Amino acid sequence: MAQQETKPAGYGEDDMTRGSGWDALLDDLFGLNVRALRTLAVSVIWPAKLFSAARDRDWLDRYTPSIRLVFTLIATVVFLKFLWVNEASALFAYTQATIEAMDLEFPGRSAEDATREYLATLLVTYPFSYFGVHAVFALMLNIWGKGTPLPVRIRLYFVTLVPLLLLGVVSTVAYAWVDPAQMDLMASLGFVLLFGLYVLTLMRGLSPVHQAGPRLGRSLLGGTLMTMADLLVSLVSSLWAVTWLYATAG
Repeated sequence: MAQQETKPAGYGEDDMTRGSGWDALLDDLFGLNVRALRTLAVSVIWPAKLFSAARDRDWLDRYTPSIRLVFTLIATVVFLKFLWVNEASALFAYTQATIEAMDLEFPGRSAEDATREYLATLLVTYPFSYFGVHAVFALMLNIWGKGTPLPVRIRLYFVTLVPLLLLGVVSTVAYAWVDPAQMDLMASLGFVLLFGLYVLTLMRGLSPVHQAGPRLGRSLLGGTLMTMADLLVSLVSSLWAVTWLYATAG
């Protein structure tokens, strides 16, 4: 008779093995299980809870680590851009018009071909630029409270990014309905909205450790630096893509 397999202690007690298995399937497909979805909701509704959990070694056994969640959201944004950004999209038309207006020439490529390859390259450079730039800013920013160790500061920084990346997912879907003439306005409003949401998230998240006055100053500083980081991400990603086009031209 075959020997019955012994399950490890605690098997079936976590959110990846209990219930119907749908949670595990969601994680297999999208990297988002019930715990991750709960973390996303808390990051928007009660960020102070997530800020407090980030100070616990195991995230209170309730929440998904912020860096892992940011990675998943970035992958989602890239996937959606892959689906939505085609020759018929506003972003494609806007990018092609920009290349033509700047008189950029890539030997062996038409403006349309250059636009197509530029946007495809951007899908590759953006995730690396995002993590690289924000990792550096996470090391520099120290608004989280006296005595907060560096690993926790990095966790808290990436917690703050989560609601903004959710907005990024929504705005990526919105590209399908935006007119090319509105892209400049959308980009400008987007960065203003980013700054406001960064400040709001920090104001709410830091409430357990700072009084209102100091918290506002720290939130404004954090929001400013994080918005600057996002601008730098866009610049670095674009420079990488343009450099690749020139390097492979001819």
